[in-house]
Amino acid sequence: MNILILTPLVPYPPHDGDKLRLLHFMRYLRSKGHVLDLFGVTRVGEDLRHIDALRPLCRKVILERVTDLDLFLNLLGGTLLGRSLNVSSHFSPALRDALRLHWSTPEGRSTDVVLAHRLRMAPAAFEGNPGKPVVLDLTDCLASYSRQARGQAGFPLSRRLAAWWDHGFLRREEVEWGEEAAKALVISGADVSALWENGLAVDKIDMIPNGVDAPRRGKRPTVYGKGRPVVCFLGNMGYPANEDGALWFLKEVWPKVREAGLKALFVAVGGSPRKVLRKRQNGDDILVTGFVPEMAPYLGHADVSVAPLRVAAGMQNKVVQSLAMGIPMVATPQSLSWAPEEVRDRVAVAPDADRFAQEIVGVLQDPRKARAQALKGRKVVLGRYRWAASGAKLERILKEAARGRIG
Repeated sequence: MNILILTPLVPYPPHDGDKLRLLHFMRYLRSKGHVLDLFGVTRVGEDLRHIDALRPLCRKVILERVTDLDLFLNLLGGTLLGRSLNVSSHFSPALRDALRLHWSTPEGRSTDVVLAHRLRMAPAAFEGNPGKPVVLDLTDCLASYSRQARGQAGFPLSRRLAAWWDHGFLRREEVEWGEEAAKALVISGADVSALWENGLAVDKIDMIPNGVDAPRRGKRPTVYGKGRPVVCFLGNMGYPANEDGALWFLKEVWPKVREAGLKALFVAVGGSPRKVLRKRQNGDDILVTGFVPEMAPYLGHADVSVAPLRVAAGMQNKVVQSLAMGIPMVATPQSLSWAPEEVRDRVAVAPDADRFAQEIVGVLQDPRKARAQALKGRKVVLGRYRWAASGAKLERILKEAARGRIG
């Protein structure tokens, strides 16, 4: 098949769940002999330096940057057009023109199916499309996320207002574009239920979870020191839910862990932390790393991994990745809303700050018992979540869409 892929991000390097998902799908489809054309936008100018890493996977790569001025104009225009801020934020006239030109070329005319990654790419997928079928990989139900975020007191007021504004638009957009697509894909059963409850026909929805890697943990990071227990929170720290979770953890949970006298180190690992989180680093027992070239060593040498999210949608890669490496995991119920029972049973679930601290202290005081439980979780996730299986399901859906058997 000739597959046109539309993306609101540069899927390399794969340092967050969205990038990881798209890159693995691209690698799988290319390994099966399909021809990929990648068109997209990014808000991160530095990511454009990684285009060359994608060229071996693609016949054509066109990626445009949305600047801060573009973003302002997009949000203004989207408000006037009655679109969500989430979707209107990534409009690019340069991408629109590149797609128009592409559709007129032999490569464009030979396209069998369009894979649009995330709701933000729906306008580009449908507007100007000369009748090619579209598979829309929503990944998460954004209406569910915005519903949680608008009432989360820990979020900055601007983000809560944005979520409040966007919620109704997102409910409508996910249903309308989901109905127009051959299939709308999500990552978890919880997202399937949320879309169905919002009005999207169940036969339009399919679930493809992420897979999981079990990389070697490599050398212990020097910042961890020696002989000191480490509590690790892994993720893109610029993502509002991760930032909120980290700040809540540091305010409500970490002081209780300190009281146990274990001399532990808390490390927030991941790119784009804002000043509000960076300033919590104290040179003693709190470290905020920012971007790191490899996350596996930071996770693999931790004594316990945490997911303190209070707002969450979709599958949390930080949970499955921790279990895949056999690292004991403590998480809020929100972080596990996607998880089947056999996964939840391998995680210490903490509904409040007191319980969260107790579970961490318990792991650090009896690491052998905690590690044995985590190794059982490793067996579960490595058996259940495989990139090859997810890629094969996506390939089947794309083929069916291209043949007109769905939609």
